[in-house]
Amino acid sequence: MDTSTFYATTSAVSFTLLGFWWVVVQFRHNEMTQDPGRRRLAFVVSLHFILPGLMSLGALLTADAPLIWRLTFGSAGVAGMIAVVVGSRGVKDPTGAIAALGRWEWLALPLYLVITLVAVSPESVKTAVGLMPLQVEGVVMTLLVGLGIVFAWALFTEPQPVGMSQET
Repeated sequence: MDTSTFYATTSAVSFTLLGFWWVVVQFRHNEMTQDPGRRRLAFVVSLHFILPGLMSLGALLTADAPLIWRLTFGSAGVAGMIAVVVGSRGVKDPTGAIAALGRWEWLALPLYLVITLVAVSPESVKTAVGLMPLQVEGVVMTLLVGLGIVFAWALFTEPQPVGMSQET
């Protein structure tokens, strides 16, 4: 199976969705940046688009150098796990979608862990599930991007808090 088309498409989609997410943050700027915890949470949602985009670029660069994708995916997985742990804590007075996002963001932690483990030991994936490591990584990245889309949509469609207008 040729994974290059998948990773080229995933890269383009991830960075496009990142741009859309930044527009959402701009629309909800006051609400999303009112305290450091909310800013960290917004950044973690960004990482659901940034990291898959960067991993996809790393996978496209592999050619005959598997070390490149392994380093790219491994470091992205570790960065994702750290970001989820740090970013999902410390939101001041979470309500609505922000509170839900803080609770559900933990779903990304095992996904980043799988990405890291496959990068560290790709041979084990071949024997355990019979798939190529980059295929498994692709499935997990798809779940991460999907999670990012759900989180971005929830934050975008949540009604403005009472007393807060677009102009404030």
